Amino acid sequence: MNKSQKQGSLWLRDPLRAAMTAHVTGAQLCMLGVVLCAAFYAVVLVLCGAMQGVQGIAWVGTLAVALLMLGAWRALRGKEVIVLLCAALLAMAAVGAHLVMLEIRPGRMSNVLKPMLSGMWNYELVTAMAWEENAWSGVYLIVMGLVSRLETFPQMTALKLFDLVCQCIAALAVLRLALGRGAKPLGAVAAMFACVLAPTMLLNAGCWAQCDATFAMFTLWGLAMLLEDHPLAASVLWGVAVATKLQSAFLFPLLIVFFMQGKVSLRHIVVLFAAFVLSQSAILLDGLGFESLITRYAQQLAIARDAAILTDHAPGVYGLMTVASVREFSGMGLYLGIASALLVVAALLRARCPLNRDVYMLAGLLLSAGLPLILPQMNARCLYLAGMLAFACANSPRRMIVAGMLEFISLCSYMEAIFSQSVLPMSVLSILAIGVAVLIAQELIEMVTGRGGAKEALAHENQA
Repeated sequence: MNKSQKQGSLWLRDPLRAAMTAHVTGAQLCMLGVVLCAAFYAVVLVLCGAMQGVQGIAWVGTLAVALLMLGAWRALRGKEVIVLLCAALLAMAAVGAHLVMLEIRPGRMSNVLKPMLSGMWNYELVTAMAWEENAWSGVYLIVMGLVSRLETFPQMTALKLFDLVCQCIAALAVLRLALGRGAKPLGAVAAMFACVLAPTMLLNAGCWAQCDATFAMFTLWGLAMLLEDHPLAASVLWGVAVATKLQSAFLFPLLIVFFMQGKVSLRHIVVLFAAFVLSQSAILLDGLGFESLITRYAQQLAIARDAAILTDHAPGVYGLMTVASVREFSGMGLYLGIASALLVVAALLRARCPLNRDVYMLAGLLLSAGLPLILPQMNARCLYLAGMLAFACANSPRRMIVAGMLEFISLCSYMEAIFSQSVLPMSVLSILAIGVAVLIAQELIEMVTGRGGAKEALAHENQA
């Protein structure tokens, strides 16, 4: 009896088992996805029926589910239906967890966002997108300006839904990065879902109404394009990323390495700068001038400096200091951060072994996890990008420990910043964060010097 005859016999004897173990492709797979998305849409309409704008919530939630399902199913191509259904259920659970938190109204909404949105409503859209107060960056101003125009749909809900979609797209970038470094499909899909289901990812938007997923989305996709030899697309994405949040520049030292290797040219740097300017063109259209556009981040740093704090619930070297002033340490911390980034660049340029995607991603993880520990005026969300990159890099017990510790440290910082609940003293969190950065640096040194030997080769062979 051949395989098709056995499958036909199984359909007659045990149709449920046959359906779960079947392999579907093409139109059948598309139909399965449509049915699951329609079911999710209907469930959201029922469970969120009392919420204002429920149809919009259901549509955006379904879009997020479809994005996660698409990424997971492409990675798991050829797997049985039961595996695809489990991935779809995980996608629904992840999106559902975000939708449950839509009605939470954080203090930041009433203290910061609501007055800003109300103020923007009183001006033309271009003027709103060039908002000067608190020196917000261009892409965030575009989002806030568009949200301020909503009249019938709740603005707070719109911000959280926007973050949900951005987080799903960022998770897809993590999936692509993990697959690009040679991870197994199940491990890459697990990394993708970790970026949506991790407690800090839920709290960031759900309880805090932050949009860090926006800059992470552009930064991670830019890194993926850079590693796949698409420098022009990467330059555009990183230009938009730095116009969204300055922390995206944590990965920019990698551009020096790619430039020295001839993979990035001067025209790509020009494109990056052009994308940065165009993303904030409303500032120029409103007549504020080019200087106002360029100095936005300098204004942000000045505002943070006026607050006279070196760290805002962020782990790092300043969390170990009992007495530390901005005047004494802020400049030193900035120069030390630049010097540390250049040390990573020097290590990559002098590597004894060929640099593969895994090495670049580990270097990016070191930059995104290490620089926030040195730079002044960091906040509790400074390890957001590092957390996502850690999930993408996790392919060994040591890297899984790094990813888990980064998530734990971030969660403790969030608890103190959002709920004023101290899980561990900041000095302890700072020591843990520094220890994690040392672990990453140690592995990177082993890889660029070739000291990993057979053990390192085995680790790459069995990547999760």
